[in-house]
Amino acid sequence: MFKMIPKKIRTLSLALACVLALPYGSAMAAESAAIPTVEKSQAAPAGAGEWDYVGSSTFTYSSAVAKSAGGDFLVCLESGPSGYYNLYEDDPDGNADERVGYVYLYAGACGAFRSIGGFVDGDNNRAEFYVYKAFGGTATVSFYD
Repeated sequence: MFKMIPKKIRTLSLALACVLALPYGSAMAAESAAIPTVEKSQAAPAGAGEWDYVGSSTFTYSSAVAKSAGGDFLVCLESGPSGYYNLYEDDPDGNADERVGYVYLYAGACGAFRSIGGFVDGDNNRAEFYVYKAFGGTATVSFYD
C-alpha cells in the first residue's frame, strides 16, 4: 500500500505529523524558562542569607505586585489549584510585561527564579513581579526575595 503513495507525499505527511505531535507549549519554551518545583523547606537562596518575606496575594488570575531587589525571587503556593503559574515583570510605563518564567505548583510547593537582577529598573531600583495563571480557582501565593 505504501508503494502506491508517492515518496514526497509520505515525507510531507510524516513531517506534518511530527509538527502536530509537539505540544503547543514547546513553541513558547524559548520565551522563558521552566523553573523546577521544590518543597518550601528545600528552597534555599542561591547565596548566603535567607529568604525575606515580601508579601502574599490571593487571586483568581493575576496576583498583586511584589517588589524585588534582584538576585533570586521565590514564589510559593500556599493554597489553591495545582497547575502552571507564570511569573511576569510588571512594566507600568506602557511597555509590554515580560514573562520571567513558569513553574508547576501545588499547595506547599515553590519555584525559585534565579538571577532576576536584569528586571530591576525604574527610580526605585526594584523589579515588580506578579503571578498569572490561566485557569480558574482561587490561589494564595507568598513572595520571598
